[in-house]
Amino acid sequence: MTNKTLFLLGQLGKPHALNGYLYLNQEIYFRNFDLTDLNVVVDSSEFKIEKFKTHLKNRYLVKFHKLDSISSIEKFRGKDVYVSLTQIDNFISDNLPWPGFFISSILNEKYHVKNFFYAGELMFLTIFATEEYTIPFNSNFFKYENGNLEIINFDLFQ
Repeated sequence: MTNKTLFLLGQLGKPHALNGYLYLNQEIYFRNFDLTDLNVVVDSSEFKIEKFKTHLKNRYLVKFHKLDSISSIEKFRGKDVYVSLTQIDNFISDNLPWPGFFISSILNEKYHVKNFFYAGELMFLTIFATEEYTIPFNSNFFKYENGNLEIINFDLFQ
């Protein structure tokens, strides 16, 4: 694993209405999860998402605990929101966590995670050894167990 402990969840947008809601443009993977009660970091300070809801197509709103007015949230516009590595097990889909947690980490003595990307509904991981490989990020090729991500199917390497 990498020694990095905070990972970009998304970016806050403009305030919405007067009740302390902000738009959140989060990383695509996190759109499948209800972020209510999630602890996040903005500008080195921790906040708890009190309410999370969808708003129109692919738009989301968050309200932080005890920030109830537009004046208390205006300063957050354009700020990045981070999630802690300690919350990795809250973001499991298809038995795998968000691949962003593993960028630059070593999967075994040979392979490193270089990056990930989306192609429509599919997600791919770019793995690097002596050559670069692109592998679908799903449970046919990877396994996550005890905090470790492992390659379990090497068929695409041949």
